[in-house]
Amino acid sequence: MIRVIVGGVLGAIVYFVWGMAAWMFLGLHDTTVNELPDEGRTTGILNTSKLETGVYFAPYTKNKEEMDDPESVFSKKHNKGPLYSIFFQKKGEEPFSYKRLIIGFAIDLLAALLVAVMLSSAVCGSCNTYAHRIGFVTGFGVFVGLIGHASYWNWMYFPLEYTIMFMLDVLLGWFLAGLIMAAIIRSPKPTTQA
Repeated sequence: MIRVIVGGVLGAIVYFVWGMAAWMFLGLHDTTVNELPDEGRTTGILNTSKLETGVYFAPYTKNKEEMDDPESVFSKKHNKGPLYSIFFQKKGEEPFSYKRLIIGFAIDLLAALLVAVMLSSAVCGSCNTYAHRIGFVTGFGVFVGLIGHASYWNWMYFPLEYTIMFMLDVLLGWFLAGLIMAAIIRSPKPTTQA
């Protein structure tokens, strides 16, 4: 059990440090998020719209009949474009606050501990080599990339370059975490009897 906890904590540290490096030092996401050409004007429109904190998508309808009718106003707007999502936070916050860093690490820690528990179960089966264990942990990066980022690309029309870079980010992050987790969480050595 100690190996699982230690592996999970160290895996979380590696994943967290990787995330910071990917964003702040390696420039992995420099092309995935863009500056608005006229931020002040857009911010003014959003503020005067009296939006509450939330996620907005346009064009949007809850009416199933409109979705199914190719002649509906919704369908025509959707076909014509533009399609856009707005993730709106009404209150401001200090950039890179300690609160966000702590929450971010807590999320990574919970994820890494969950992966560590599953890896500890897998080592008794087919994950008995170091390479297999790295592959097992890296598989979670593939899973997150597909179920999270690729799904947003498909359903929410996120740009392909954005999606690929985020998928690469989680894949490399879990691979790096896997290097340390696989070294710590392994099958117990069989005891020899005299």
